[in-house]
Amino acid sequence: MTGQFTRRELAALAAVGCSSPIRAQPRFGDMLWDYVREYLRVLDDQRAGRLASAVSKADFATLRARVRSELTRMWGPFPARSPLTPRQLGSVDADDHWIERLVFESRPGFHVTANLYRPRRASGRIPAVIFSCGHAADGKAAASYRQFCALLARNGVAALTWDPVGQGERHQLIDPETGTSSFRPGTGEHRVLGDRCYLVGGNLMNFRAWDAARALDYLESRPEFDADRLGLAGQSGGGMVTLQFACFDDRVRAAFASCAVASFRAKTEALLIADPEQVLYGTLRAGIDHPELLAAFAPKPLLIGAAIRDYVPIEATRRTHAELRDVYSKLGEPGNLSLVETDDTHGLNRELREAGAAFFRRAFGVPGRAVGEAEAGTPRPVAELQCSPAGQVGVSFGSRSVLDMLREKADEIAPVRRLPRSASEFEVYRSEVAGKIRDVTRVGAFKAEYGIEVPSRFLDVGIYAKGTVFLVADQGKDHPLVQRYVIDSILAAGHSVYGLDPRGWGVTAPSMPGAEVSYEWDDFFAYRSIELGRPLLGQRLKDLLSTAPRLTRRRNWCVVGVGVGGLVAAHAAALDPRVTGVISIQALASFRSVLDNPRATHPVSSFLPGVLGAYEVRDLYASIAPRPLLIVNPQDATGGPLERQAADREFAWAESVYEALDARAALQLECGVGRAGVRDLIKEWIASLGD
Repeated sequence: MTGQFTRRELAALAAVGCSSPIRAQPRFGDMLWDYVREYLRVLDDQRAGRLASAVSKADFATLRARVRSELTRMWGPFPARSPLTPRQLGSVDADDHWIERLVFESRPGFHVTANLYRPRRASGRIPAVIFSCGHAADGKAAASYRQFCALLARNGVAALTWDPVGQGERHQLIDPETGTSSFRPGTGEHRVLGDRCYLVGGNLMNFRAWDAARALDYLESRPEFDADRLGLAGQSGGGMVTLQFACFDDRVRAAFASCAVASFRAKTEALLIADPEQVLYGTLRAGIDHPELLAAFAPKPLLIGAAIRDYVPIEATRRTHAELRDVYSKLGEPGNLSLVETDDTHGLNRELREAGAAFFRRAFGVPGRAVGEAEAGTPRPVAELQCSPAGQVGVSFGSRSVLDMLREKADEIAPVRRLPRSASEFEVYRSEVAGKIRDVTRVGAFKAEYGIEVPSRFLDVGIYAKGTVFLVADQGKDHPLVQRYVIDSILAAGHSVYGLDPRGWGVTAPSMPGAEVSYEWDDFFAYRSIELGRPLLGQRLKDLLSTAPRLTRRRNWCVVGVGVGGLVAAHAAALDPRVTGVISIQALASFRSVLDNPRATHPVSSFLPGVLGAYEVRDLYASIAPRPLLIVNPQDATGGPLERQAADREFAWAESVYEALDARAALQLECGVGRAGVRDLIKEWIASLGD
């Protein structure tokens, strides 16, 4: 093995010029990590080369338009503007500034709790900054955020800050018994909601960025603020909002991103998993990383804040700053770019707060003497800043939730298909589903990739074998239960079997003893695959479809999938007519069930961006018709068994398609079957194929 990609794969990646030899894989536990890291390197080298080649204002205008277009695709489109219906709930006298308590609706019925820090003494129209919070559980009430906003106001710049979704007074997944979040505020809620955004083809950043846009709308509605001097600042997760949104809205005239700027590649190499709103679908394939997002903002004033001992890698921050320094120089405004570093860990400390306040004073031409924190008083108590009587907008105002809107979106985009009544109509339906599968999974050509090996175990029943079966199981081909209750049953039915371990499963599961992380490797590589624009389930599907025909001389074979392997098997059969039959064991019954249940445990590695607008699991099964299909113990979103009545409802469409093709007997659905029963079912079903 001398390279990471085959020629065909390189051709498919011609737009990003992916080609580079790598060392041979020393062991399977490193395989997926080495593959992703090299893929990132190739894409990043091409990205950096394209950015360096931009020289004129026209080049950067083209870049800005491309970045905005791609952000719209990655976030999902914004809704139409609706009335803000702002409520002013009172103000706090903080000596040299005022703090207003506000609620506005960024979308109809979607309430945003905000505090507006307004200078007491100011002449003329006042410049203003919107401040996007990081992942602090208490949102806008976090001490360093209150200190920064107060410092801005003391320096003649108004500051509007608000609670992000899932934080402060805007918990989205409220436990009715406690009135607070059922999950960890901040990253916990963001993970639940953000993962589900992918299913409808969007991203949680859509909600965070739109809140920022509406915050600007609110400032523009106030006559005391200068619409020509509006800025954006953010810390950590809010810094990522700044990083993505600053270039998107022309009203942002200056920006300060703190403890966020590095690069997607560097964060991967630092083993940072990131929240879903920071994981944009296909951003790296599109050639957009932190430098492009900020270059699209150039040459407006930009301050990058960084902590030297942050988990956000400081060297990557410096590299991105160096790329941007070249951009600002080409655009004739090198003085508009600044980097401030503090010898500290992650956080908006005093040094960064004072640097940010001084930056906005300069950018907006605020006259008079700068005020430092040493001259400031104590931040106002949190209780004085609360905007909702009960402490949560869902309780006090009956606010809609992100999950409510995702469900509505799923209803809106769900495909409506007419039941095929003939072989010709079925072929149209099958082709449509197959096309959607290719679009969503990004499976590409059924060719092996350099850098990826698919270990197999062949168990032969001899020259009288009735057929060949391929097995994929998320537990791995060598798991004792898979061997005893699945593989042994196939052999007993007189069929040879190849057990495969697609990338990340079984012996190819990531195993890097030197890396201590608090998350599942499967999740980490799922997010990286989303950034690459190639969902991990699609990569595993590619492994099956590229490996099976190379291992057998038979023209046709069956596929048995266990767990998520059941989804891989069904996708494979929907795409490849050489698959003559499928057994799906303990597979997810529907993608929609994951969206509907916030406590779903289905792995994010099987989340396919936009799948709910393309097809459902039942479409996979229906498109297999009239070939034999056995569905055993389908699962709900939490991994529990689906009751028979629920399963009948879920797969009624597939049954109707089979019936329309006079093949109803070829579809068998079994629920509540124990291990011994599963073993017998598999044996009988496989044996019947030879009859």
